[in-house]
Amino acid sequence: MDTVAEPLRVLCLSPDPSIAAGVAAMFGSVPDFTLATRTVGYEEGLQDLREPDLAVVVLENDPTAGISVIEGVRRSSRATHVVAVSLDDDAETIVRAMRAGAHEHLSLPLSQQELFKTCIKVVELRRSRASNDARHGELWVAYGAKGGVGVTTLVVNMAVALQAAQRDVAIVDLDVYSGDAAFFLNVKPAYTLRQVASTDHLDPVFLRGAMGRHGSGLPILAAPAPGRGEPPLELSAKQTLTILELVTGLHELTLVDTPGIPSEATRAALGAADRVLLVTDLTVPALRGCMRTLDWLRGEGVEPESAVHVIVNKHDSRSAEVSPKEASRTLGLPLRALLPRDDVAALGAANVGKPLAEVKPGGILERAIAGLVTPALPAAEASPRRASFLRLFS
Repeated sequence: MDTVAEPLRVLCLSPDPSIAAGVAAMFGSVPDFTLATRTVGYEEGLQDLREPDLAVVVLENDPTAGISVIEGVRRSSRATHVVAVSLDDDAETIVRAMRAGAHEHLSLPLSQQELFKTCIKVVELRRSRASNDARHGELWVAYGAKGGVGVTTLVVNMAVALQAAQRDVAIVDLDVYSGDAAFFLNVKPAYTLRQVASTDHLDPVFLRGAMGRHGSGLPILAAPAPGRGEPPLELSAKQTLTILELVTGLHELTLVDTPGIPSEATRAALGAADRVLLVTDLTVPALRGCMRTLDWLRGEGVEPESAVHVIVNKHDSRSAEVSPKEASRTLGLPLRALLPRDDVAALGAANVGKPLAEVKPGGILERAIAGLVTPALPAAEASPRRASFLRLFS
């Protein structure tokens, strides 16, 4: 990366001139960047902001005043990358700073390596905005019209297969009631949808930092952990579309796991999808659920013939299930895939929190899911609905 030719304007806001001078000196030691650093007090900085590329807000033991400064910077300059700095890693202070709009938190004394990484982030974000403000990757949303049909297993292992096929893919787990996609990948995220949804100043940099990562590098925006005494997160359609618009702006392909109920967030995601993966088994209750789903998708303006891919999971030709031919005739759509029943592999992988490719590589289920992306499913027809998610909401 050519960083030498990337001058950055840095503003350090601190009520203590000696700390501000120390921060400025640390920035002056960062290699490969041309930095114009200015140090000011809280009030002076907000009165004379001058649109910096990077604002460093030094928080005192009582961070209240500094938190207000972060909010003021974000209100005045949406493009400025804001870093909160404090003497310790107090969790409450970090959460307050992030909710106020800080993109990241660093502890004093600052390290040259941390500042170098921060400068790279700012440069990459600025280049991304300048080169293609409207870039969007594809959005695939998986939905099961009946519980227990294996939506999470499909999403997680399809994402792993896509990544293995050199696709830039990410997972968003919208199942705010009992989402387990992070568990299936043995990812323990520091942030979840709950923190993201409660952030007033959501942007790509914050969202990228909020996503956990599997050991392979696969990013996931996890659902809130259940059973912690908090009510389920109720995402509005606008919140959902804002989050998905940001994620698809960061990745070539985004796979979304959804709960088995048509919540407001689920409906918003399905309405914005380039491709709906309707997951079912070949039982009568599941197929009836698919029929209801197709009906309300049509009511939302989605054309199933071009946007919906029916994926049959847990197929066992020796059982008394409905035949694939009859199921296709009932739904009025072709069945894009028949994934074989392999409970040993699926449950074994889920129990240890690993994808099928790590637990049972080359197994029938792992190969069938990989076959969905190599070669890729036929591309969905272009839809004007994807020009802007937020236009859908408005």
